[in-house]
Amino acid sequence: MYVSSEAHILVIAPEPAGVADLLVLLRTSFARISFALDAQQGLARCLSLRPDFVLSEYNLPRLRGDIFMRMLRANPQTSSIPVVFLSAVPCADSQLMALRSGARDFIASQSNVQLVMERIRLHLGLKEVDGNRGGIAKIKALGSFSGLVSQHHLVAAVQQYVRDNLSDSLTAESLAKMFGTTGRRLNDLFKEGCGLTVHDFVRSSRMCYAKQLLRQTDMAVINVAVESGYVNPANFATAFRQYCGLSPSVYRQQNSANI
Repeated sequence: MYVSSEAHILVIAPEPAGVADLLVLLRTSFARISFALDAQQGLARCLSLRPDFVLSEYNLPRLRGDIFMRMLRANPQTSSIPVVFLSAVPCADSQLMALRSGARDFIASQSNVQLVMERIRLHLGLKEVDGNRGGIAKIKALGSFSGLVSQHHLVAAVQQYVRDNLSDSLTAESLAKMFGTTGRRLNDLFKEGCGLTVHDFVRSSRMCYAKQLLRQTDMAVINVAVESGYVNPANFATAFRQYCGLSPSVYRQQNSANI
């Protein structure tokens, strides 16, 4: 598969010396190489430079690689950029989080640089195929609404993280820290973007998921509580009754035809 050497590669690495050999090879193989030292700088450069490909360390200052990935995907102007992560200490959990957040690949940074280059060429080739099928045109069409959408891409990224991790402890402060902002700013963005506080959005998402589990499965109520993020079943029952006006058991009985 032919890949043009005119491609623009963005490399994100807190310690440039650690990828020095790879940078030398990249600069001799592609027309343009840009660099960022952390995730926030990387996001800004993805938005301003629109690189064809991002090669990033997974363990970035302030933001994990999967959080960087979610924020990149939440913005229509950057959502189509393929990303491959490098990690000096690869572990299964990190790889899963990276791939589930939308990364194309996850490579051990001690891999032979030629192997890394071939992975880059492979994913650039796949991107070109997607472009020929109209994927890039679709992204550009979405970009025309970026004045409305991109203002709240942080909210969209946090919302998707919440939906994917409902069983975790999710507070405005913990989510804000994870996404590199403050709890107050995140709450203000949520109120402006969807009319809810972070707490209310988390609660609503948990209740909607609990209702789905009660309708569509025969999972014990105590397990529904845990899956929905409630360690204490009594707290779950109280919250569910306040939200739906019914106990979990009564709600299931009234909707048992769908099980």
